[in-house]
Amino acid sequence: MAHHRLNPGNALGMFLIRCLTAALFGLLIAIGSATASSLWVANENSPTIADFQGVLRSGSKPPKILLNDSTDLDGASTVAFHGGNLWVTNFNTNTIVEFAQPQVTRKKKHRPDPIALVTISEDGGSSLDGPEGIVFDASGNMWVGAEDGQEILEYTPSQYAASGNPTPNVILNANGFSFSSPSHLAFDAAGNLWVVDEDLSNGNGGNGEVFKYSKAQISGLAAGTNNIDPVFGIALSNFEHLETLAFDNSGNMWLADQNGDSIYKFSADQLGGTGLSQDLTAAVVLSATHHSGACRASIDGPYGVAVDGAGNLYVSNANIGGQCFGSLVEFAANKIQSSGSPKPKAFITTDGQHTSINSPNALTFGP
Repeated sequence: MAHHRLNPGNALGMFLIRCLTAALFGLLIAIGSATASSLWVANENSPTIADFQGVLRSGSKPPKILLNDSTDLDGASTVAFHGGNLWVTNFNTNTIVEFAQPQVTRKKKHRPDPIALVTISEDGGSSLDGPEGIVFDASGNMWVGAEDGQEILEYTPSQYAASGNPTPNVILNANGFSFSSPSHLAFDAAGNLWVVDEDLSNGNGGNGEVFKYSKAQISGLAAGTNNIDPVFGIALSNFEHLETLAFDNSGNMWLADQNGDSIYKFSADQLGGTGLSQDLTAAVVLSATHHSGACRASIDGPYGVAVDGAGNLYVSNANIGGQCFGSLVEFAANKIQSSGSPKPKAFITTDGQHTSINSPNALTFGP
């Protein structure tokens, strides 16, 4: 049976439907962004990617989904979704692999040995050496931080559409200095590219710096090698060994210092400056609380950071030792507004099989 008001020829009816659909879609987006529905974690010391779905619960619990691929995963560092498909950087094998969406979202708890859809291998010039960070820009270009290659790489969609060892379309380095360990990357809401150099001796006496390439610089890059200095850099004497960074919905930056056992927040209004090695006062500095058991610290070798739509902060702790294989921590948004040692909302350690968390690296939200 057809209702007259739903007939495509009825302009008023279709207008009302479009309005209702838009409202419902906006509501779903708002609900979906309020909390992390699916948190994906790369495990460096096992050939696995763990997916924790729904509300995180403290304890030694297995993830909802475990992608287990001993053929294609080795030293997984960073995970990213593009077009619904999962991309992973393999630090140990100098490769980047893609898994198709059905391989990672089927309603099955474990994914034993899925076949990678695409494998990007090291090129003839050895640029893809020690890949860590991976991020996609608005045009679908894939950006990779090659820590051992000491360069930032960009691949076009046509270059990563099929397996191969393409020479990156863009190879980016600084001009007045050379990157030491460029690894993790993130685009902010304005399209600026931020790069973490983990171990660069910064101008204020610390190890590591966070650099910003402006949107204009990125869009103006030519194919081939580009030696261009970033427009801005954050350098603290307290930095010891930086890893990932993430932006929240307000444009604030959260940064993990693995060796310093600290999480730094720089407010959005601090990120618009110019000049390298800028010594800023962090808006928030988070340190550890301690718990019983093998993994005793809430911030212990923090590697991955992610922030959900409600402002809750997620941290993966990669430090391992004794019976501790790493941990995953959630901090509630209202507990991280000022410096200190906040109590976690959830604290997850490895399950009895040591498969869900094993030196966890970067985090991302996904399907």
